[in-house]
Amino acid sequence: MSFGCYEPDFERECILVNKVYNECTIIDCPTYRIPIPNGYPPAVNVVDCEVTNIETMGAIIGAGELSVTVNFVLNIEYDSNGETQFIQQTAQFRRRRVLLEGALPGMDVIILPLIQCISCTPVDGGTAIECDVGVYIVVKVVSLVQLEVFARFCPEPPECEAFEPLGCPEWFELARSGAFWPPFPPQPPRNNT
Repeated sequence: MSFGCYEPDFERECILVNKVYNECTIIDCPTYRIPIPNGYPPAVNVVDCEVTNIETMGAIIGAGELSVTVNFVLNIEYDSNGETQFIQQTAQFRRRRVLLEGALPGMDVIILPLIQCISCTPVDGGTAIECDVGVYIVVKVVSLVQLEVFARFCPEPPECEAFEPLGCPEWFELARSGAFWPPFPPQPPRNNT
């Protein structure tokens, strides 16, 4: 039996799905300054830093333009002359204008963030801590369409903008090597028996 140009094991399937019209990545490594709250002893060194509570917002602000915002919490453990202290600070990464061809009002924006604390250092005599945070974000503009499908993982999208790092060269090298792609778990092989 023939199915046109399809393999005999496959059948034509039409699905309603969000089609990706365009996508790009944002790679950055900003520094965030976290003041030590009043009543806390000064920091001597930073023991650990973790990023939690990641929330994303994306909006199309015009044809081919969108804004991207990622809110998160920095959880810092620091040493104050043998005494362990814990502090939290909300932080935000924002790009007000990302150019992405094909983005039109009415489409949806999907943001897949990978945010990691790279390193933290006490500054100003321990009254504040500065943390370099690695940012790798995949931005997609999508719209609901009916498609006929034959699937595999898509290649990694290009960077949204050319950006040369001031710090965190290891983060940029890792991100640009494809180490974070795909940003979702692989599909296990199917057993077609």
